[in-house]
Amino acid sequence: MIINNFSEIFEIAKNLHKTGKLDEAIDKYKDLLNLDDENYQLFYLLGTALLQKERFPEAVDALKRAIKIKKDSPALFNNLGIALSQLNQNEDAIRNYEKALNLKPDLVDSMINLGVAYKNLSKFKDSIKFFNKSLKLSPNNYLLHNNVGNLYKSLGNFEKAHKFYDKAIKLKKDNIEAINNKAELFLQKKDLEKAVFYFEKVLNINPKFDYALGKLIHTKKYLCDWTEYDENLKKIKDAIMNKEKVIEPFPMLSIIDDLSLQLKNVLIYNEFKFKKYKNEKIKSKKKIGKIKIGYFGAEFYNHPVLQLTKDIYKYHNKSKFEVYGFFHGPIKDKLHFKIQKYFTKFFDINNNSIDEVVNLCRDLDINIAINLTGHTADSRNSIYLNRVAPIQISFIGYSGTMGTNFIDYIIGDKILIPEKNYSYYTEKVLNMPNSFFPGPKKIKISEKEFSRKSVNLPNNIFVFGCFSNSYKITPDIFNAWMKILKLTKNSVLWLLNNNEIAKNNLISMAQKNGINSARIIFAKKLSYGEHLKRFELMDLSLDTFPYNGHTTTSEAIRCGVPTVTLSGESFTSRVSASLLHEIGLESLISRNIEDYIKIACEVASNRNKYQSLKKRVKENNKRLFSSKKYTNDLEKIYENLVI
Repeated sequence: MIINNFSEIFEIAKNLHKTGKLDEAIDKYKDLLNLDDENYQLFYLLGTALLQKERFPEAVDALKRAIKIKKDSPALFNNLGIALSQLNQNEDAIRNYEKALNLKPDLVDSMINLGVAYKNLSKFKDSIKFFNKSLKLSPNNYLLHNNVGNLYKSLGNFEKAHKFYDKAIKLKKDNIEAINNKAELFLQKKDLEKAVFYFEKVLNINPKFDYALGKLIHTKKYLCDWTEYDENLKKIKDAIMNKEKVIEPFPMLSIIDDLSLQLKNVLIYNEFKFKKYKNEKIKSKKKIGKIKIGYFGAEFYNHPVLQLTKDIYKYHNKSKFEVYGFFHGPIKDKLHFKIQKYFTKFFDINNNSIDEVVNLCRDLDINIAINLTGHTADSRNSIYLNRVAPIQISFIGYSGTMGTNFIDYIIGDKILIPEKNYSYYTEKVLNMPNSFFPGPKKIKISEKEFSRKSVNLPNNIFVFGCFSNSYKITPDIFNAWMKILKLTKNSVLWLLNNNEIAKNNLISMAQKNGINSARIIFAKKLSYGEHLKRFELMDLSLDTFPYNGHTTTSEAIRCGVPTVTLSGESFTSRVSASLLHEIGLESLISRNIEDYIKIACEVASNRNKYQSLKKRVKENNKRLFSSKKYTNDLEKIYENLVI
């Protein structure tokens, strides 16, 4: 039977919509619009279905057509605001929410949406104002409480954020977004056991919840809790092949040395993260006068990235370059303020919207933007989508491809990223002539005298060590360390005590491997200068894999300690090789776990070989810390891009 009745087809379309068959509903709505293109309800329902399908530009067009026909519907303006907000057009979204409220002043949804839009623009006072209004009208709205929690999380007020998340969960026990948000807060605060508990709750509700499995694995790695590790690793790999949102780019770097999978994963992430933003290209103007470099980062405080790069800002040739700093991080310490004197001008952009940052950079006429943060904490990668500069470069903060078309280049070297691996990077590789890894010329090392006894190390014994963060330790690398201890009887392993749970788990794993727990010694946390000083008590540093000890390897070499590394294919697994190659110690670079164990054992058992390596480290390590030369080499790269 052929249905030719408009009303019947309309009902079929609405039923398809209600039952979640959105694609079929959209097709029906479009068929009906061919019969009646003045029906605002049709455009409204089509726009709503497109919104649910995340086809935001089409949703905007449909809802605008509906409003053109019917200008007094608050629901139309509210939904149009949502679609615009999803396209990151928050100012336009706000105007539509306000129109909805003018028509219906007590429309809570629009008030909540205004709060979210102002939060997206970093206009936190306005956001709080509308959230508070919403709370008065709808005190038991669990979605609202979750959104207010997100606002306080952005402001760094974790106590208030937890309070609102708890209320959201109390109102709806299976409120997965609020439970996940609590887990992320605990992870951010390094309250790791609680983070594991809440991530597991999330996965119990929905095993496929976006990025929860990856975050759970990463959190457990901080604790050296490797239960179900291989099983979860397989889940991660399978999910990536199925184009699922399973693990964020940064946590993946420490578990999988597979460039193809890393690229697939980062592309999935960027599609999820950035598809709502417009992507602009701007032409590079002919350079007039000095080259203007903008360094953008969350790490302009006592953080490894700033420790590594501070001499670059200091030694930039100010007669040829104007150097601007753009800070979007959470911490302002003494070093944060001290470093600013090396910049032509330094901006705190934490409370600036994307458009405000872009316009500021366009007004300054920044030639080259350097992204120091990448896909790590407190990033603001969306500003690069709109182009803060004609040339945009990823440098040092994130150890892998950004996987975007708005970061043009990545700083590397021929060891770090061999030419055969270029196809796994969306950026063009800019090679430094020596190791890409920067290091300050001088670091204040404590003058305090340490004895082995003072740090609980035995005398007359070979000390293997690893001072990397616990999340970099994998079951495979730890098992390799245990084999090394078995093969070198007169030795101990000296690790950093990152947390008590990780410590106890590592001791337990050592005992299961037949190693006396007395041979695993943990170093307590000290001031940075004292930490560097005690390196001299270590005989040989054992690197992690697939995420090498980047800053840790540099520190070990600075302090005269040789490092054995395992070099893979990924950026993270080749940093130590880049450093060792630079000082002529290629003999300490292994290609597989068996060679890694063999090299470590040979060094420990051959005193002459060890002394020779030690001497070469001390003779050659200055090559890595020639800041003026490094900066000059970097400037040549910048000049070649602009001139």
